[in-house]
Parts: sequence; structure tokens; C-alpha cells
Amino acid sequence: MTDPYLIAHKVRGEAAFDIACQMICPECDNDPTCSECDGLGYWWIIPTSGRRAYPYWTQEISGLQCHHYDSVAPVLTDMPEGLPDHYPPRIEPKSPKRSLLAELGLAKPQGHPAIVGKINRRI
Repeated sequence: MTDPYLIAHKVRGEAAFDIACQMICPECDNDPTCSECDGLGYWWIIPTSGRRAYPYWTQEISGLQCHHYDSVAPVLTDMPEGLPDHYPPRIEPKSPKRSLLAELGLAKPQGHPAIVGKINRRI
């Protein structure tokens, strides 16, 4: 992996800044026709999560200076259409909450009377 970069990319449908590194594309051998890396020979990876990123703006962190924030902030408004998402938003509705006991088969069946009485145990 390379030195860290500050990138702007799409996260859950919104523009966001993140830290990323370049990783050699595992699908090609610097093939300019590779569709996985668009012929660049590398992918962008977020090192803290290990997930792939698709930046539309990059800047090597060693080249950043704090007083340039005003020139970097407008980048977030220029996100191109059709950019792949780092974490795609959920399209399907969330499934209803399920009981862990029911999933494990340990819940009382519905409609059955509760067990009543003393249980004798051997010690």
C-alpha cells in the first residue's frame, strides 16, 4: 500500500472525506484495459475498514496544509452522478425485529399453556 491520501467519495449516497491508500489491482497486471481498476493498475482502499473506495477527488496527505480548507470544501458539492457507493444505502426495508430465543428455538410456543408445577431435580 502507498502513503495515505485524503479522498472525497460517496458514502451511503452522500459525499464524504476519508483516508485511503492505493493497493495494486488484484485483477490485472497493469493491463490498461482492466475494467476493475479502469486501467489505473490500483484500487483505493480505506485502511481502517479494508473496504474499497471510489474517490472522485484525491490529495496526498503529506501535501495538505491546514489553511487550504476553503479550497477543498467545495469538492464535496461536485460529486459526479453514477459514482459507485462505498456503503450502498439499503433499498429493501429493514426486516421486522426477531426474537433471538425464537430463532434458537428456545421461546415458548404461542398458544400453548405455560408449564405449571414443581420440577424435581436430583442433586
